[in-house]
Amino acid sequence: MQNVLLKPNFRVLAIDDGSFRPGQKQKIPLVGVIYRIDGRIEGILSQKISVDALDCTEKIIEMLSGGKFLPQISFILLQGINFAGFNIADVKKLNSVLKKPVIIVFRKFPDMDEIENALQKFPDREKRLALIKNAGKIRKINSIHFQFIGTDEQTAREVIKKTLMHSFLPEPIRIAHMIASGITLGQSTRP
Repeated sequence: MQNVLLKPNFRVLAIDDGSFRPGQKQKIPLVGVIYRIDGRIEGILSQKISVDALDCTEKIIEMLSGGKFLPQISFILLQGINFAGFNIADVKKLNSVLKKPVIIVFRKFPDMDEIENALQKFPDREKRLALIKNAGKIRKINSIHFQFIGTDEQTAREVIKKTLMHSFLPEPIRIAHMIASGITLGQSTRP
């Protein structure tokens, strides 16, 4: 586990996906926002992921590998663990490959019975369920639920607190959501 000293203007990469309609087969955008803790946006990254596939982990790694932003960021913030339906991120792999702590934030405590029922349609449902369970214990701060890999709880809480500004979600997540929804819907939606 990495305990990262929070520098005065540390940077995070926040990731969210675009909207899609059930049954949609085309790829949807996965948007990353490089956000400096003083409110400055320092970069935008993007990839395309498939609905209900398992390619988001590799696409996040591709998004950062070989680019100029990886050395600059201290944390990766994900808006939930699943993107584009049940395209579930392997957060342990992200932490291991990218050598950055991962913090997953979401608004609603997940209903595991509902999730397991929805996963019944997937032949690899056990793998997907294992990815969800590998994200660790769910904790709460204010109205936000969160999980973390590669750091300690106190640091994860501090990162979340320092990124809250205009919403109940961290500001860089809100920005990533607005960009991704704006791309897919033609106008942004509220997270």
